[in-house]
Amino acid sequence: MGSLQEQLFTKIASQTLVSLSKDLQKKYEPKKGDRFNYRSITYEIGPPKFTGQGITFEISSKIPESELPDGYKKENFFKEIKKICIKSKKKPLSSDMENIVRETKEQERKERDYVKLTYEYINSELYSDKEIMLEVKELSKNPEKQKVDFMPGVNTLAAHLILEKVQKNLYDFALENVNSLVSANTTVRAELKKKK
Repeated sequence: MGSLQEQLFTKIASQTLVSLSKDLQKKYEPKKGDRFNYRSITYEIGPPKFTGQGITFEISSKIPESELPDGYKKENFFKEIKKICIKSKKKPLSSDMENIVRETKEQERKERDYVKLTYEYINSELYSDKEIMLEVKELSKNPEKQKVDFMPGVNTLAAHLILEKVQKNLYDFALENVNSLVSANTTVRAELKKKK
C-alpha cells in the first residue's frame, strides 16, 4: 500500500501531470487518451512514480519516420534529440528509444518508434523544508490568511503547503521538459530538411 507520503505525493503528482496534459491538448492538437500532437509529432506524458526521494515520470515523442531522408536511421534521429535534451536546464535521468506496437480496430498492426525521456525531481527540488516552516510560522501569526482546503489524509498546514509546492513546481518543471523536447524535435527536423 505504501506510506502516506507516497500515496499523497503520487496522487498530487498524477493530478498535476493529467492537468498539464489537458492544458497541452488545448494548446496543441488533442490525440486519444492524454496525448497531444504538434506539427505531426505525437507527445505523451507518462504517469508519475514516487521513489522515496522524489517523483519520476516519462515524456515521449514519436519519431517522424516518414520525414527521414533515405538512408537516415531512426537511431540517428533519437541520438540528435538526446544530444540536445541532455544540454537542457534539467538533464533527463535516462533516455531511450522505444518501439510501441498497437493493434487498430481494423486488426492492423502499427509499429512506431518513440524517444522516451525519464525525469526525476527529488524532494528538495520540489519544495524547501525551510520555506515551508517559515510559511507555517507566518500563517500561524495571521490565521485569517489561512484559506486552506485540506485534502483527505492531510492534517497539518505544513503537509498541505508541501503538497501545494509539489503541485506547482512539478507542473512548471514538467512543462519545461515538454517544451525542451518540442524544441529539440523542431531543431532536428529543420536540420533534416536541409539534408533532403
